[in-house]
Amino acid sequence: MQEVSRRTKQVANAIRAELVSIAQREISDPRLERVGMVTFSEVVLSTDHKNATVYVSFMGKEEKSQEVQDALKALQSAAGFIHRLLLKRIAMKSHPKLYFKFDTAFDRAAVVQEALNEAAEVERQAAKESKPEDE
Repeated sequence: MQEVSRRTKQVANAIRAELVSIAQREISDPRLERVGMVTFSEVVLSTDHKNATVYVSFMGKEEKSQEVQDALKALQSAAGFIHRLLLKRIAMKSHPKLYFKFDTAFDRAAVVQEALNEAAEVERQAAKESKPEDE
């Protein structure tokens, strides 16, 4: 796996920051409004910077839900509009074509956190049971 250059990271972060601003102020699509808060978790650029995969999640929503699928379609249909806004806002020789994908990392993190919480509760219960009672 090739290491990502500092410049590529800077460009990806700049795109991500602008996407947040654009989603909040420039895009008014009911499909996006229905899913609530949109999080752009990561932008991954191809080595030639011609393509960017934008990982998106929606608070409390699952990938297979119709709302999420509609929201992803809304973002993809707005990709050209977003691209034109990025042209004005970020100085680059060429700007990547945007592809939006659902980010399952938040779901995985929630599952891990739930398992950790359950393990901590089991430990608390075990500690209570093994603790000698005061007489």
